[in-house]
Amino acid sequence: MIIDENVEEKGHAMIELVKSYGFGPVGGAAYIYKITPVPIPDGMRIEEFFLVSFCDDNTEIAWGIGSSPEEALEYAAKRWAKYSQDDDNPFKQVLDEIISQKGGE
Repeated sequence: MIIDENVEEKGHAMIELVKSYGFGPVGGAAYIYKITPVPIPDGMRIEEFFLVSFCDDNTEIAWGIGSSPEEALEYAAKRWAKYSQDDDNPFKQVLDEIISQKGGE
């Protein structure tokens, strides 16, 4: 397959905020988004996926992506541990909360 860099790829997606998790008055927040591609003729063929971000009331940065919220959080938690100067891992906290809620169901 030859890719022509001058041809713009068509694609549209719906972005839905699934859940947000706040960390106190100035601790920022983690967000889980569901991205659902909208099929169009001759457009991109991407499956639904989840994106996890962190916002510190200044900038929102994407940290993880996955086929489920848990998978996206796991990836984000690993990246946070590797690249962030902050020892408190918000994605690990959210993932632990989700796992404990599922255990109680």
